[in-house]
Amino acid sequence: MGQPSLVRRLLLTLVVSLTVVSILLGAGGAWLINGIVEQTSDSLLGASARAIAETLAEEDGEITLDLPPSALGMLENTERDNIYYSVRSGGALITGYENLAPEPSASLSLDHPVFRDDSFRGQRIRVAAVTRKLPRIANVIVVEVAETLESRRELAGRMLVGLAALEAVFVAVTALLVWPATGWSLRPVTKLRAQMELRTADLAVFQPLSLNGVPLELSGLVAGFNTLIEQVDASVAGMRRFTADASHQMRTPLTILRTHLAILQKHQPASPIGRASVADIAHATERLQDLLTGLIALARADDFAFEPGKVVTWLGESARKVLMDCAPLAAKRRIGVRLEAPEQDISVNAPPLVITEILSNLLENAIRYSQGGGQVTLHIGEADGAPFLEVEDDGPGVPPEDLERIFQRFYRLPRDQARSGSGLGLSVVQTLSQYLGAQVTAEAGRDGRGLLVVVSFAGQAR
Repeated sequence: MGQPSLVRRLLLTLVVSLTVVSILLGAGGAWLINGIVEQTSDSLLGASARAIAETLAEEDGEITLDLPPSALGMLENTERDNIYYSVRSGGALITGYENLAPEPSASLSLDHPVFRDDSFRGQRIRVAAVTRKLPRIANVIVVEVAETLESRRELAGRMLVGLAALEAVFVAVTALLVWPATGWSLRPVTKLRAQMELRTADLAVFQPLSLNGVPLELSGLVAGFNTLIEQVDASVAGMRRFTADASHQMRTPLTILRTHLAILQKHQPASPIGRASVADIAHATERLQDLLTGLIALARADDFAFEPGKVVTWLGESARKVLMDCAPLAAKRRIGVRLEAPEQDISVNAPPLVITEILSNLLENAIRYSQGGGQVTLHIGEADGAPFLEVEDDGPGVPPEDLERIFQRFYRLPRDQARSGSGLGLSVVQTLSQYLGAQVTAEAGRDGRGLLVVVSFAGQAR
């Protein structure tokens, strides 16, 4: 299951809410439509009954009726509803349909039509009944007009379909508009996330987030994040001070130790045990020296501040100087070192000391872990306009599962625990490269042997 999305959740909530509201509005609209259709149709039905009732007259004690065509014509429609009528006096049929059940006269009004639902000839009908009182006629005359319900149902159905279509269009258009509206509403969250990601990606950025323009709902989150940033900054600063102070403070006693060790090695003890102890002390001192050198380099890397666009360094020139510095170590271990660089030097946007530190750590790491009589190659070039440098050795290499871990601080392969080294060289390279905006990768050598480390300065001009 994927990560929950705030945008998706908000969209789902809005669309579901709109759908529920639309259903409620549709139910209310259906009730209103049916009421309007019934009221309109009843008005026509009542008017038809009154039109017939107005033609009633008395002549010589007899009831006369002149049924006008317009009285029933107003009820004509495209659905061809059946129209029925009856005129009764005292329950006796004067004219019309005999089987049309009369409305009890007691429930009728002399002023307004009375409506009822009924059945006639197997169909549901709507009946309107009006009364008329004529002079010299004792009984009340009841006029009833009835019609079937097809026109009412068809009209209500058309209006309901139209209402449903309008609601569907409303929900669809609203759903389409909600997406950009939601994106615009959540833009402060997106900006805030970008600022947080910047501080996560760059461990050197410990500035608190600005509260300017932050929505009220996010101010608590920003305040908590700023508190965390301040605590992390204080913790990292303390570790850096400890690393730098401890490294520098230990250099003096280490120098004294190395001096006395040199004197002791010059005057070797007579016993084999004494000579073995001196050798162990020399090996431990060398490892301690490597560790202090790495810690100092790491402390400098952590404290490094770089402003892009201010300093340019030539890779070929820096590489030649570093090769000369590493020549004694390479000769001591019988390692051949070769530089492959174009005639026209390549520049990068970086301080010279930083490039020198990167090259020194890469070359010393390759020389240290190569086998005697091996070869280390430093290659400088460009790929798609991006400068890069590569250091390749023909040593035992690194297992694929450990390629990512070799950049961790103090990490060393199990097989290399007896070798001199601190496990900090590649960590320094990665830390400095990140500050320069460069990318460091490690992989097996081109012939399947050794290790190839590539530092790519993507996007930097020559």
